[in-house]
Amino acid sequence: MKRLIPIFAILLLASCTGQKKLMNKWVGSSKEKLISDWGIPSKIVEVEPGGEILVFAEEVKFLHGGMASGPGLPGQPGTLGGSSFQPTDEVKKWQYTIFLVDLEGKIYHLTQQFYTTSPDKINFQVSKKSDS
Repeated sequence: MKRLIPIFAILLLASCTGQKKLMNKWVGSSKEKLISDWGIPSKIVEVEPGGEILVFAEEVKFLHGGMASGPGLPGQPGTLGGSSFQPTDEVKKWQYTIFLVDLEGKIYHLTQQFYTTSPDKINFQVSKKSDS
C-alpha cells in the first residue's frame, strides 16, 4: 500500500500538467474557434475597451464519504483491510472555465476554478486598476 502512494502522486501531477497544457493551447486562439469547439458560453461579460470574459460552467457532483467497518478481506475489491469506502454525501459544484479575450477576439488568458454558485446566480464585476 505504501508503495502505491508515490505512484498515485506522480499520476495525479502528470494529469494536472497534461490538463494545463491542453487548456493553454487555447491562448492565442480565436474566440470563434473556442465557441465552435465548446459551444455558447454560460456567460459573456463585456470589458472596456472592447474585450470580453467568456465563462463556461459545468455542474460536477462530488461524492464525499468515509470508511465503514465491516466484514471484508484485505485485497477484496472495495475494501481496505476489512473496511470499505462508503459514499455518504453528494456535493454539487460548478467547474468554471474562464477565458479572457482581447479587442481582436484572441484569447490571452484562461483559468479554471470550482465554485458552489451556479452561473445564473454569479455576478461578475470588473473594476479598473487604480493609479495610486
